[in-house]
Amino acid sequence: MPFLFGNEHLVVAAFFTFIIYLAKGNKLDRVVITYCVIFAVLFILQALAFNQFVLSKFLAYYLRIFYAYFTIKIVKDDIDVILINQIYFFCITSLIITLTFIIFPNTIDYAYDALVPIGDAITLNKSTRQHFVIYTMELGWQTEIARNSGPFWEPGGFGVFIYLAFIFNLIKQGTFFNKKNVIFILTLISTQSTTAYLAFFVFCSLYILLTKKVSTSFLLLPIIIVISISLYSSVDFLGMKIENMINDSQTMGKQQVYSRVVSGNVNVDRFLSSPIFGIGRFYVDEDDFSPGNNGTTLLLAEFGIIGFFFYFLYMFRSYRNYCEEHNFNTRIPIAIVAGWLVLGYSQGIFQKSFFFGLSFMFLVGKYAKHSVDYKITNFKKKFPTLINDAGKV
Repeated sequence: MPFLFGNEHLVVAAFFTFIIYLAKGNKLDRVVITYCVIFAVLFILQALAFNQFVLSKFLAYYLRIFYAYFTIKIVKDDIDVILINQIYFFCITSLIITLTFIIFPNTIDYAYDALVPIGDAITLNKSTRQHFVIYTMELGWQTEIARNSGPFWEPGGFGVFIYLAFIFNLIKQGTFFNKKNVIFILTLISTQSTTAYLAFFVFCSLYILLTKKVSTSFLLLPIIIVISISLYSSVDFLGMKIENMINDSQTMGKQQVYSRVVSGNVNVDRFLSSPIFGIGRFYVDEDDFSPGNNGTTLLLAEFGIIGFFFYFLYMFRSYRNYCEEHNFNTRIPIAIVAGWLVLGYSQGIFQKSFFFGLSFMFLVGKYAKHSVDYKITNFKKKFPTLINDAGKV
C-alpha cells in the first residue's frame, strides 16, 4: 500500500492536497513552520559540512512533510476514527482469509491462479508482492506456516498499522481489552512478526509501569517477562530468527543488504561520524550501500541527535494532546514512542509522509486546545502586515 506513505506520485498527491487545503480556508500552524525551519537548518549545516546537496531530495523531503500536514488539516478530528475502522476491517478480512488458507490449503493455489492475476492487472506500481487488493500473499506459503500480511507489503508492515490502530482505540475507549482491541491483538499474533511482537511487549511493559500501582506492576511484569522469554526460546521465528540475523551480520557484513541488523550497524557508524546534526539525506558512501530498511537508526544517522529529538518530540506532543482530550494517562506517550522506535528498527517508516503526519495529527481541531503554546498564523491576515499603509514594504 504505497499510497498510504505518499512515496508514489508524491508531487501530484501533494499538489491536490494543497488545493483542497486552500479551498477549505485552512490556516497554517506555527508548529509546522517551526518544524520545517529546524530541518532546513540541519540541511544547511550538512551541506556546508559535507559539501553535498541534492535539490530534488531536499524538495521531496518537504513535499512529504506538507503532503502529510495538508492531509491532516483536511481530515481534522476524524483521522483516528478513520484509521481505526480501516485497520479493523482489514484485520477481520485478513483473519478470515488466513484461516481459510490454513484450514483449506487448496484455496492457496486458487488464490494464486485466479485472484492474484486480477490484483496484478490493476496495480499501477509493480512489485514483487503478489496480492489481490485486500490481501497480500506472503512469500513461501507452500513451505512455511501461514503469516498474515493483510493488504500491506509484508507481515511486519501490517503489524505497524495494527499497533497504530490499537493505540488509538485504547486511548479513545479507555480500556485495554475491548472488541476491536481483541481483534487487533489476534491479528498481530497472526502476522508472526518478530518486531511487532517485541514492540507490543515493550509497550505493554511500559504501559503497566506507567499506569498501574507498584504492587500490580510487580505482579504482572514478571509474568509477561517469563512468557516472553519462553516464547523467545521455543518459537523459531523469534529466538532463532534474531540470533541468525545477528550471526549473519557478523560474518557477512554489508553483503547481507536486507538485514535489519546490518542496516542498523551501518547507520550507527554513520551517526557516530556526525552525531549532532547527522550526515544528511544526500550522503552516499563508496559502496553505495542504502540501509533504508532500518528506519530508527536511519533517522538518527541522517539528522543526528537534534533531528531525531525534534521528530519524536512533536510526535510525543501529538499523542499527549490526544490523551488529554480523552482523559487518558498523559504518560502513555512514552510507551507509545518506545514501541515506534522498536517498529522502526525493522521498517523504514520514519521517512514516509504518513508518519510525518503523526507529528501533526493532534495539533488540529479539538486536540489543538491542549497545546499551551499553540497559535495559528493566518497567511491571509498576516501577510499584508508586511506592507505599510502607503503600500511600501
